[in-house]
Order: sequence, then structure tokens, then C-alpha cells
Amino acid sequence: GFSILEMVVSMAIFTIVIGAIYGLLEVARAGRVNTGQRAEVLQNVRVALNTIGRDALNAGVGYPNLGSMVPDNKLNLVGGASDADTNPDFLTPVFAGNDLNAVNAVNTDQVSFLYVDDSFNSGTSIPISGITDSTVTPTTLTIQTGYNNTLFNVGDIYLVTGQNSSALGVLTAKSGSQTLTFANTDPLGLNNAGVNAALNRVTPPAAILRVTWVTFYVADEDGNGTGTGTLMRRVYGGYNTATNTLVNWTAQPLAFGIENMQIQYVLANSSVVDKPCSADMGN
Repeated sequence: GFSILEMVVSMAIFTIVIGAIYGLLEVARAGRVNTGQRAEVLQNVRVALNTIGRDALNAGVGYPNLGSMVPDNKLNLVGGASDADTNPDFLTPVFAGNDLNAVNAVNTDQVSFLYVDDSFNSGTSIPISGITDSTVTPTTLTIQTGYNNTLFNVGDIYLVTGQNSSALGVLTAKSGSQTLTFANTDPLGLNNAGVNAALNRVTPPAAILRVTWVTFYVADEDGNGTGTGTLMRRVYGGYNTATNTLVNWTAQPLAFGIENMQIQYVLANSSVVDKPCSADMGN
């Protein structure tokens, strides 16, 4: 038989051994959980960076490097500052937004990219023979004879390039086979009329292409600024067929648990800046 002392000693040793084994198992379990969480985070970041990289590589393809006209003070759509004049502003293919969105008291960056959508007419422009002048509302474009408006979609954003400059507009309607209407009812306000207008300042003959315009930014997840954020990809333009209404933009989440996003820019002169000035947006 065994004495009580021997039983107590045996149980103590057994408890110590089991405790050590359990401790090792707990460390392994925690490590596995942490590894899984880290892998998930890295996967989210990888997908997000691949998406940003694709749009960054496309930025400026078929789009004027110096930018295209938008109505005065419409650069606030991408975080640009307002100015005192009434002249149209120029939205460049890369537009930097520095410290615009706060997440947990940290100001995060955003960036916008614009490029020609090559799924529209295989990336080939369609000629425009006429554009109504600034005294006529709404602005209408007449497609050159031999072409038609079949490929155009209401709600999409289009780049119109003429003899003097380029401008952006949102297609609000099309009629007949050769007429495109850009009424000042679009939710983005790109078709504004009057002295602040941009699209009807383009001098025909001109050409028109569809544009992809996206913005990457970090949105506050819990809505009160105390948690982490979600990296979002905002695509401008669109049309809701269920409600028959124009859409200003659609936002898609790319990665969750984002604490901060900071972007630097390499300019044409090889300098690196956090916040390009207005004159450097095209560089």
C-alpha cells in the first residue's frame, strides 16, 4: 500500500506536471490565435494595398495630367479647399488629402485617383460636334454624325476634351440617338450652370470618354471616434435602377481595424512631400 505522505507527494508532483503541460498548451493556443489574427490582418492589408496599387497605376491613363475643369469649389468633394474666385477648378489625376478624417483622435489621409475607363468603347473617345453655350440650361452635347449614344449610361462621369480644355460632367439623360444631357441636377454638382459652370466652357469640336474616379479613405467604425477605422474605396457616379435616381458615390470596405493611414508623394522633381500644394497636384 501507499502511505498518506506518499499520496500527497505524488499528487503534488502530478499537479505540477499537469499544470506545466496545461501552461504549454495555453501558450500554444494563444500563439495560434495571435497567428491567425495576424494572418487575417495581413491578408486584409494585402488586398487593400493591391486595390490601391491598381488604381494608383491607372491614375492619369487617358486623363489630362494638369487636370480637368470642375465647377468652382467642387474640389471639396476630395478634400480640397474653397477659394474666393468663381473660376472653375482643376481636378488632377492624383489628388492628395492630408489629415482629413479623424479616427480615435488621429487624423488620417485620403487620396483620389482618376483615369479613363477603357471598358467604354475600348478606351476610344467618341467625337462631339456641338456643346450648348453657358447661357443655355441644361448643357447638352451633340454626338458627331456617324456615332450614337448607345454606349452611354446615365449617372456615369464623363471627360469632355475640346479645343481649349477638358471638363468633367455627370450624364443625366440621353435623347434621340445623338444627344447627351448634363443637367444641373446631378448629386455631385459637376453640372452646375451659370458663372460657376465648367462643362459648357469646353470649345467644340470635342471628344468624350468615361472616367473612373475613386477615393481611398479611413472611415470611423463605431461612429464616435474612439475605436479603429475601416479603409474604404469610394467610387463616384452611378444610377440606382430601383429608385430611378442618380447616385453621388458608392463606398466599399476594403480592410477593418485600421488605426491610421498616412501617404507620401514623390513629385516630378524627386522631392517627397506629405501634403502637395495645389500647384503640385499635377506633379
